[in-house]
Amino acid sequence: MAEWEEWVPSGSGGPDFPRLQELILKKCPKLRRSLPCDLPCLKKLVVKGCGVLHDQRVTATTSTSTSLNYNCLEELEIEDGCQTGLLSLLETKLLSRLYVRRFNDIQCLPNINRLQRLALSTCPTLSSFPEDGLPTSLTSLNIYSCRRLEFLPHEMLAQLTSLVSLTLLNSCDSMRSFPLGIFPKLTTLYFWNCENLESFCLIEEEGAVENLSHLNYLNIAGCPNLVCFPHGGLPTPNLTYLEFSRCEKLKSLPERIHTLTALRYLYIRDLPSLESIADGGLPPNLRYFIIENCERLRASSSSVGDYCNWGLQALVSLKQFKICGRGSDEILETLLKQQLLPTTLCTLGIEDLSTLKSLDGKGLAHLTSLQQLFINRCDSLEFLPGEALQHLTYLQELHISNCPSLQLLPEEGLPPSLSYLRIYNCSALEKRFQNKTGEDHWDNISHIPCIKINDEVII
Repeated sequence: MAEWEEWVPSGSGGPDFPRLQELILKKCPKLRRSLPCDLPCLKKLVVKGCGVLHDQRVTATTSTSTSLNYNCLEELEIEDGCQTGLLSLLETKLLSRLYVRRFNDIQCLPNINRLQRLALSTCPTLSSFPEDGLPTSLTSLNIYSCRRLEFLPHEMLAQLTSLVSLTLLNSCDSMRSFPLGIFPKLTTLYFWNCENLESFCLIEEEGAVENLSHLNYLNIAGCPNLVCFPHGGLPTPNLTYLEFSRCEKLKSLPERIHTLTALRYLYIRDLPSLESIADGGLPPNLRYFIIENCERLRASSSSVGDYCNWGLQALVSLKQFKICGRGSDEILETLLKQQLLPTTLCTLGIEDLSTLKSLDGKGLAHLTSLQQLFINRCDSLEFLPGEALQHLTYLQELHISNCPSLQLLPEEGLPPSLSYLRIYNCSALEKRFQNKTGEDHWDNISHIPCIKINDEVII
C-alpha cells in the first residue's frame, strides 16, 4: 500500500484487535508514526519495507512516540529501513525469535532475556552484541553480512550452553581464530566468507573435547586465510558432513580424518594449495565424496602411492563419487587405471576435465555396481570404451553433456540395462541420432526406453 501514511486508532477505549495473534506489514513505504499500541494477544510481528514506521526521528516531528504493549510477542522480524522504535519490543518477556535484516543506524543490540533464535543480516553499522552477552537460552545464531560486528569474547561464548547451530557469513572481519569445543550442544557449524579467519583451535579446558561430540555438520567456505586446524585432528566422533571450499591457503585437511567413523559426506572444492587429504586413509563409512578444483593434489607424489593411501578400494559404503575441475584429469586416470575405486560405487560424476581423451576401460568395467554415469564438460573426450560399458550390467542412466569432441558412441552398443540416455550440447553426437537413421548408430541405442537429446525426448 504505497500511499498509506497513518494507522488511525478507533478511539473505542480498548484494544482495536484484542485477539490478533499475527500481524505482517510489507511494502508500506509512507506508513509512519506507530502501530496500534495495545495488541495483547500478538505472538508474531513482521515488518518489511516500511522504512519510516516508528522511526523516532520522524515521530518526534509528527507526534509523540507511543510505547508498544505487546506482552505476548514471541517472534519479531524487521526488514528494511530504520525502525529504531521497534527495538523497544526486544524487552518483551516472551520474545524467543528475532530476525533483523537490512537494518541501518544500529550499533549495539540491547539486552534480550529469553531469546532462542537470533538472525542478523546486512546491518552495516552493527558493531557489538549486548554488554552482558547473549542469553544462555539461545539455540540458533545466524549472522550474515555484518562485517563490523565484533564476535563475542571467549568468556561470553562459554555462556551459550544451549547453542545448537551457528552460522557466520560475510561477517565479523576482526575474527582471526575460532575456539572449537566451547559449545557443549553444538551440532551445526557454518563459516562462509570469513575473510580474516586463520585457524580453528581447540580450547584447553575440561570438557572441551566432549563438547565436540554433538557436532555432526561442519561447512567451511570462502575463508582465504585459513591455514590450520587443531593438532591431532577434530575430535568429532559423530560428524556426518564435512565440506571445505574456497580456502586458498589450506594445504591439508584435519589430521586423522580416518578416525571420523560417522562421516558420510566429504566435499572438497576449490582448494588450490591442498596437497594431502588423507594421510591415514579416508573415513571408512564414507558414502558421498567430491573432489573439485584441487590442482596440487595431482603433483603431491611421483607415483600412485598417495592415491593408494586414500584407501578408496576399502570404502564399501561409498555410493557416489564426483571428480571435476583443475588437476582432476590425472587423479581420475590413476584411480581408473589402478582400479582404486570401490566396486560398490553406484554413481560416478566426471566433469570439467579438459585434457581427458578417453576413460580407462578396465577401470570402468571394474565398477560392476555402477547405476549412473555423468560426463559433463570434457572438451577433449573423443570416445567411450564400449567393451567396458557392456560389463556395467546394472547401469541405468548415462548422461553426456558439453563434450564437443565426442563423435561416436561405442560400436559394441550400450548395456541392455540402460533405461535413460541423455545427450546435451554435443553437436557432433547429436547429428547422428536426431533423425533416427544413419549407419548402425541408431540401432545401437534404439533399445533404450527413454532417449533425450538436448531438451527433446526422441523416444
